[in-house]
Order: sequence, then structure tokens, then C-alpha cells
Amino acid sequence: MRGGGRTAAVLLAAVAMVVAALAPAAAQQQPKGNDIGITNSEIRVAVVADVDNPVVPGLFKSGVDAVQAWAKTVNQQGGIAGRKVVVDFIDSKLSPNEARNALITACGQDFALVGTEALFITNVSDLETCKNAQGQPVGIPDLSGIATSAERCSPVTYYLNSDAAYCATKSDHPQTYTAQQGDYRYYVKTNKDLHGIWLAPADVKDVENATLPSYQAGMDLGIKPDGEGVYDVFARDPQSALTPKIQVVKQNGSTFLYNGSSAAMMILARREAKLQGANSVKLWACHQGCYDHDWLVQGGSDVEGTHSMLLNLPFYTEYKSSPPLASLAKTLGGPDKVNSYGVSALIAALMFQDAARKAVAGGGTLTRQSLFDALKNTHDFDAQGLVGPVDIGNHATPHCIVVTVVKDGKWVREYPKKAGTFDCSTKNVATVKRDAT
Repeated sequence: MRGGGRTAAVLLAAVAMVVAALAPAAAQQQPKGNDIGITNSEIRVAVVADVDNPVVPGLFKSGVDAVQAWAKTVNQQGGIAGRKVVVDFIDSKLSPNEARNALITACGQDFALVGTEALFITNVSDLETCKNAQGQPVGIPDLSGIATSAERCSPVTYYLNSDAAYCATKSDHPQTYTAQQGDYRYYVKTNKDLHGIWLAPADVKDVENATLPSYQAGMDLGIKPDGEGVYDVFARDPQSALTPKIQVVKQNGSTFLYNGSSAAMMILARREAKLQGANSVKLWACHQGCYDHDWLVQGGSDVEGTHSMLLNLPFYTEYKSSPPLASLAKTLGGPDKVNSYGVSALIAALMFQDAARKAVAGGGTLTRQSLFDALKNTHDFDAQGLVGPVDIGNHATPHCIVVTVVKDGKWVREYPKKAGTFDCSTKNVATVKRDAT
């Protein structure tokens, strides 16, 4: 009995020594983190977005929802760098003053901005001079879902749809843009004699200037402008404001109309054309914001045949094949609760997740500067297959596109035909020179 007791005591002592030896190693498994917004248990990120406003109420709420849903999923999987992600929503309210206040608040409490969707970030010095925990003005990482010209050209902003050429020449006259033209290449290839008009988003000048080069690219590919070609439209315009624009379509027998204004304006344009008997248009096209379940319900049969180009997988039909999309749809209550603004914010969140993982690889410490370093060295980001590979480190414009169309009341993939694929031709991005308006 005594011998057995001594044996047990020895075994217990040995186990205790092993546990003691492993305890420091287990503690060291959590990657180091040292900056504003980081504790041993949390990483705080801010999503700054225009939600509460009188112009388009709830404008980017879906982006906020997407970032919060992403954080929930990430936390269920163990968080980032061994820490729980906490999302602070700060409403910029479609206001320059509110946007600036939001950035200042985030600088003082959050590690990074994730899924930013604020159209009036005009003072980027608040982003670029934000001090880290050591008091150094390294800036706050801004991973945007949507960014207008001032923000998208800030060195601290990383955005899927960047334009390094414009940012390098924004003080020149004319400026140089790298414009998306993949959809136009497809349209002119599949339709002969396209000519018509573009409806431009006139509410925010930066937004309009960002869209005009792509319209020019379409014209350069052979889509001839009718009348003035490009017509300003405001998001709150009634259908009657479109009457003279559709008259141009009717008078010229236009075969093409592109809507770059609010998604609702596409519905009004289709209805106004029907009212006037302007039935010559064979290709109706809209930006990614029209790829939206609620828009489809509101438009009904009036929007049948409308096309939209996407930079990501068509999420209504292919969400199950993408783990991030499937998770987002499940968290929000189904794919019909997802829209393009939400997916743009999700892509930004995945960009943050990828960069944070790289920053702590090999025992690195997660700081704002190490996150910047990781972003600068990312040249093939694909958001876990949600988009085609993009060189975000060099702020390149993405080449990979998918064209969708409303068919029998549903959004479906039209080109490329095979699910899960993109057209990634380098010809999908064109160089365009023009002055901002």
C-alpha cells in the first residue's frame, strides 16, 4: 500500500510538472496585440455608415448589418488573434460634419474602420493623422465598402474598387482613370448598334465623377450617345423628372439606357418609357445596387430584362457555394435579406480578417502599423472566393466581373455561364482621360 501510494504521488507530481510546463506555452498561443481598440480579450472596430438621413432613409444599413453578422460568425470561430471582435456602429447620417465626428470618435476608441460606407468623408486628414497607442500619427486603417474620391485616394484606405491611376493624377488636367468596362464589352459583343443615354448620380459630385469615366469607356467601345449622352438625375427626383430624358430616348430610337443614379431611378425610367411608348431600348443596364431583392419586388414586371454587372459572385443564386455568403445569409435570415451594399461591407470585413491573420503570422504583434504592412503586401485578395483576385496592396482596379439579368422575375447569372466563375480579362479595365466636372 505504501509503495502504491508513493507511485501515485510520483505520477501526480509528474502530471503537475507537465501542466506547469505547458501553461506558459498555452498562454503564448494568443497572438500579441498592442494598439488602440485592442485588449487581451477584444478587438474593437468601427463601421461608419450613412443610415439615418432624410434623402435615402436607411441607405447603408445593410452594410452595418453585414459587418455585425460577420463579427458574430468570426467570434463563433474563435475571434481574430484570439480576441472577440466588437463592432461599434457610428452613423455618419449623409453629413460631412457627422462623418468627420465619426472618424474622430473611431480614431480614439477603435483599432480600424471596417465596411465604411459614408459618402461625405471629405476631410481625410482625420484618417491619416490618427495617432496610435504610442502617440504616433500612423493613421487608422480604413477598409471601405464604398469610398468616394477623397477617401479612396487616402493612403490609409483599402477598397476593393480602387483606382490608383486617378489618385496619382488627381491634380492633373485631365486626370487618368482606370475604368470598369467589362459589362460594356459584353453588351457590345452581344448587341449590335447600341446607342442611347446614361443617367448620372448628381447628388454627390464625387460619386458622379467616379462614374463618368466608365460611361466614357462604354462610348469608346462603340455605344453612341444620343442627345447630350449623360443626364444628371437626383435620387429624390419624381418620375416626371425623367420625362425629358425618356423623350430623348424616344426621339432617337435609343437602344441602350444605363442608370447610374439610385436603384429606384431605374424602376422609374422603365415605367416612364412604358408610359411614353418608348419601346426601342433593347438593353437596359444598371449598377450593382440594382442587384437587390427588394428592388426586384418593387419593380415587378417593369424591370424584366434589366442587366447589372457585379464584381462578386451573384449571391442570390450562388450564396450556398461561398462560406462567407452562406454565413451572412443565415445570420440575416435568408439570402433575400442580403444586398450589394451589404456584400461590399462583407468583402471589406474579410479583407480586414485576412490582413489581421497575416499581421500576426510567425509571432507578429497586431498593431495598426502591422495591419497596414499586411495590406500593402496583399496582391491576390479574393475574399475567400467571393471576388476574383485583386491587387489591393497596389490599389488596383479589379478586372473580374459577372453580368446578371432579370429573367422571369429573378436575378440570374448571364455571363460567364458557369456558376462560380468570373470573366477576368485585363481588357475589362480601360484607361480613360477626362476632367472631373
